Amino acid sequence: MVQQEVVGMTIKKLDLDLIPQLKSKEVRAKRKVLARILEGSWTALLKGRGMEFAGFRKYTYGDDASRIDWGASLRAKDTLIREFEEYKSVNVLFVLDLSNTMLFSSQKKMKAEYAAEVVFNLAVAILDNGDSVGYVLFNTQVVAKSMPNIGKEAIYDLANSLSNPKNYGGGKDLKRVVSSIDIMLKQRALIILVSDFIGMQPGWESYIKMLAEKFDLIGIMIRDPRDRQFPEQGSQFLLEDPFSQERMYVDVNEYRHLFEKAVREEERAIKGVFDAAKAGFISISTGDDMLRPILDYFKRRSNIVKS
Repeated sequence: MVQQEVVGMTIKKLDLDLIPQLKSKEVRAKRKVLARILEGSWTALLKGRGMEFAGFRKYTYGDDASRIDWGASLRAKDTLIREFEEYKSVNVLFVLDLSNTMLFSSQKKMKAEYAAEVVFNLAVAILDNGDSVGYVLFNTQVVAKSMPNIGKEAIYDLANSLSNPKNYGGGKDLKRVVSSIDIMLKQRALIILVSDFIGMQPGWESYIKMLAEKFDLIGIMIRDPRDRQFPEQGSQFLLEDPFSQERMYVDVNEYRHLFEKAVREEERAIKGVFDAAKAGFISISTGDDMLRPILDYFKRRSNIVKS
């Protein structure tokens, strides 16, 4: 099979309002609501109910025998039991797709810009809740990354990486990203994968499964309205492949219904991949309020846990 060459798209300037949004009254209000939802029930939303392995101690009469670790006991030549403790904070790693397909817009902002603001505002809310935030920005490789951290340093580090035009464009390789995450994180964490999930490499579903088996995982799919529907006006439009930059004219009136049906089936399949992996999934359009779908998602998760 001949591999198609990926042509990188050049971005000279980004339309991002990251630092101003720290002071925006409307955005701050939504972040506070999200932080309140997370506070107190955040760890319960994740697998394991907020418990992690703390170490071993000698078995004593009255201990729960099911907690005996026979492998460790044989090595230590003594009977040892596993101890667990509730962890007080959560490590969150944002994994953001900045490839060519994300550099499209029929709205005010490109999908990549919109996604960057989603990640930034969600990260601030998580940091306000006392948890740690890190990130991986990727195309065919990891272009920027940072281990989960707390405080203002984490906020401005993320803002600087998101604001660098050199990090945007190119193909996408989820396999390489998963390998990088596996090396970065040696403790439990929540992975939030943000992408349009367009032009994914064959077999990408297996990498979602791998992430979900080791970490808690939420996928956020960012789509532009034109990813789902052709314009109502006009008949012929020039379309361009975001990877090869090949162009062709399409009669949208002839293919409109076929296109929309194919997109609906594709998006159902993408959600199905996350459902099968027992991972969370949020779908957002760049024409919508960026934080509302996320607020609704965590409210539903919180209500399920409480019930």
